[in-house]
Amino acid sequence: MDHAAHLLPAQGPIGVFVHHNTLHAFQHLPFEEAILKASAVYGTRPYMSESSYRRELNRNRIREEDLDAILAVESDTDILSEPRLTRRQLRRVLLSPGLRRLDPRSIEWQIEEGDWKRAFRRDLPTTAAERLKADTPAALWDACFERINALHQAKPPGTKASRPRDGVLALHGIDIDEVVHPILIRLCAAYLDQGIAYWPMPEREKGFWAASLKILSQSWTIFPDGLQGLGELIHSFTQRHLTSEQAIFDCFKELGVPESEWDEFITAQLLALPGWAGMFHRLEVEPELSPHQRLPVTLADFLAMRLLITLCAVKNAAKNGTGWRANVPSTATIRTLRLSETAKVFEVAQLTGLNTATIKGLSSEEFARLNSEFLAFNNIERRRVFHLAYERRHERQILIPLAKHCALPSATPAPSRLVAQVFFCIDEREESIRRHLEECDPEIDTYGAAGFFGVAVDYTGLDDAHGAPLCPVVVKPQHEVIEKPVEEQADLHKRRRSLRKLWARMAQNSYVSTRSLFRGWLSTTVLGFFSIFPLALRVLSPLSHAKLMNWLNSAFLPEPRTELTFERADDVGREATSGLLRGFAVEEKANCVASVLAPAGLQKGAARLVVVLGHGSTSLNNPHESAHDCGACGGRRGGPNARLFAAMANHPRVRQALAGRGIVIPDDTWFVGGYHDTCSDEIEYFDLDAVPQDHQADLVRVRASLDEARTRSAHERARRFEAAGRRIDFRAGLRHVQERSEHLGEPRPEYGHCTNAVCIVGKRETTRDLFFDRRAFLVSYDEARDPNNESLGRVLGAVIPVCGGINLEYYFSFVDNERYGCGTKLPHNVTGLIGVMNGYQGDLRTGLPWQMVEIHEPVRILFVVETTPERLMPVIEANAQLNEFLTNRWIRLATLDPDTKEVKVYRDGIFEKLEGDEEALPTARTSADWYSGKIEHLPVARIVPA
Repeated sequence: MDHAAHLLPAQGPIGVFVHHNTLHAFQHLPFEEAILKASAVYGTRPYMSESSYRRELNRNRIREEDLDAILAVESDTDILSEPRLTRRQLRRVLLSPGLRRLDPRSIEWQIEEGDWKRAFRRDLPTTAAERLKADTPAALWDACFERINALHQAKPPGTKASRPRDGVLALHGIDIDEVVHPILIRLCAAYLDQGIAYWPMPEREKGFWAASLKILSQSWTIFPDGLQGLGELIHSFTQRHLTSEQAIFDCFKELGVPESEWDEFITAQLLALPGWAGMFHRLEVEPELSPHQRLPVTLADFLAMRLLITLCAVKNAAKNGTGWRANVPSTATIRTLRLSETAKVFEVAQLTGLNTATIKGLSSEEFARLNSEFLAFNNIERRRVFHLAYERRHERQILIPLAKHCALPSATPAPSRLVAQVFFCIDEREESIRRHLEECDPEIDTYGAAGFFGVAVDYTGLDDAHGAPLCPVVVKPQHEVIEKPVEEQADLHKRRRSLRKLWARMAQNSYVSTRSLFRGWLSTTVLGFFSIFPLALRVLSPLSHAKLMNWLNSAFLPEPRTELTFERADDVGREATSGLLRGFAVEEKANCVASVLAPAGLQKGAARLVVVLGHGSTSLNNPHESAHDCGACGGRRGGPNARLFAAMANHPRVRQALAGRGIVIPDDTWFVGGYHDTCSDEIEYFDLDAVPQDHQADLVRVRASLDEARTRSAHERARRFEAAGRRIDFRAGLRHVQERSEHLGEPRPEYGHCTNAVCIVGKRETTRDLFFDRRAFLVSYDEARDPNNESLGRVLGAVIPVCGGINLEYYFSFVDNERYGCGTKLPHNVTGLIGVMNGYQGDLRTGLPWQMVEIHEPVRILFVVETTPERLMPVIEANAQLNEFLTNRWIRLATLDPDTKEVKVYRDGIFEKLEGDEEALPTARTSADWYSGKIEHLPVARIVPA
């Protein structure tokens, strides 16, 4: 069971959505091998469809030279001697012009009614068309059919049923999942519910197995057709006081499953409902992920209940528990197989120019070799080559323009001292606002760091019921920070808490009344009419409704000024109940600040004002809202981290400790924490009352520049939304994204990481003035200030797993959105505050919805690190996780030499110098000049201001 659990989705409750490699269980394997094994286990697609790649070829997103380059490095051999045909030649024509779509169900029609026997293909290569000039399609088809018949391909044998549902369906025509899943899903939803149900499931404190038996053993319980006798079966298990583990063994015996098949059988049972099984496993391993109430959750309880209901269903359908044990017969007929194989050879003969005489004249060994080579280059293999070509072109679209840019002088002169420096998260969604900020105010520099800013804390906000970790999921916070009202506003906070409790009580009573007979009728009759007006305002003018609600909240629930309790005088003394250190000691604060400033190269030269912006996303009626939040903050919002970092960096004793490490912050430098909402593009600043008076002018300028930058960034984002129109001004673009964030029925409040494709780790001057179309994670790193590569190791240790996990989840959710992703949002219902399912009853949907990935390009992320291979590889090899990502090809890697600007690309253990010059580096005066009126992905461009 533990082994099977590794194959389950690792996604926790949807409120703390954290991006990760969907195929984490296969990460120890090379990428190409892993996705094929996963496809066999899950029944999924490993790549985009072949027709999708062909569309990319037709629009020049894949070039013919890319296909040639990929085939050139793969093994080649002679297939036929006369006429000479090599493996590489065969594969080349199978890719382009390529095979026509061959559907076994329509081949017979194509032969009898279509034109397959009347005309050869019109897109054949010139040499192939010349060889077939004197031949006829009918004769060639007949020759191919005869040769295939001679090979005598027999009908494939049946397969062994891996779970009772398959065996019962094949032998008796009954799908027992149709009776097993509804009752099991209802039990799971009721047990894991975190607050939607008014009447909670009884005895949940005893576990899922005990609580479910209690519910199902009630004398008045009515079971559906197909589960007759379930009550007696449950009574039998209850009388014997079987634990869930003992019940599993008992069901194995009843179902006739020998120990040698337990592994396969358990895996098949859990993967029948992977969403619910995965949630049970995740909450068993990490119970702290439960949004509100922690329950005793075990995967054994889930499996035992599933097997118990399955046993009853099998006995109803097959009369006994072992009635499913048989081979599942193949549905393919010999004639269908022969026609399908003939059609493929017929296509190969046309594409390679093998005429009727040649096909007939081939020896048995030659024809078998030809057929074998074709079968080896099947649909999956063709898509593999297409995908490598697809990624090759993306790689060159990034690296060649980047190399050209680095060879040119800077487009903007450097000021004597900057007005401000602004730290953003490395998130690729921040690429546009950083670019626009530097465009509209060249005296501001921007930096990128992981959005928790080195401050791993368990944070409890002013209105939070309990704390939550704000750090990457691989990090366990050791410190607790609490937001509390300042002393002079404690009375205001008490009044606010009282009003919030009153409002919560009213809301709870309203919620309950709508589900009761009399009060539901009364509230609908009395208040139903008046609900039309706020609903109409919310639908017709979402932004006006949001402003009204904000005004009412500020009027009736005013927020007091707050402070963070992060000071700790001693180095010991953990909080008794949580085991967390209350606040930070001076040395710990210095460690946090140094972990951001040192890799960015800010040991000296800080501006008078340094703004640190965490980020998150706020949208209405969006179950996947947390998937848009900061991944470096564990799927939560990073505002508290930015506020805490700024407070630490302003602390005099922290600055003294940093100076001892060679990080000198000028006395006139002040840090300001803030929060950027990537959905509405709103920016909030913290603790402005503490900003010194002589910094107020700087603050006014920086805020004005950030306001202009966020407006332009919103305009750039709006170009992706067809509803925004093509010709809107900056202010209209900002208003459009703000309305989307407040729209009750908007399935795409923002696109999230939908454009991610590359991560650049290096100095800002390397990428400044480049337009990356919000596709690049930008990580600040100065190798000149890191002689021992210590900062590089820390940076890559966080960046590669986080960015790689985001990228891979988007890859898999795109290539198979129904299985790796969660399909379209439109039929989703929130279940128990832990996840979504289609309709009122189904499996929990994991992965990303189509509306979050629809414009994504599924390429493995390309990391570009500004250093040399000699310095980079020891860092990666010293970290097992990074080494696994790289050597198993889950990511792609290149280096940019800081001195020579030479680019080298990592390929199977060696770095190759980037060659070629076919990709241009276009220029534009502003970002808006480059992207306006366009909705598709745009190439890298250089912004050269007037």
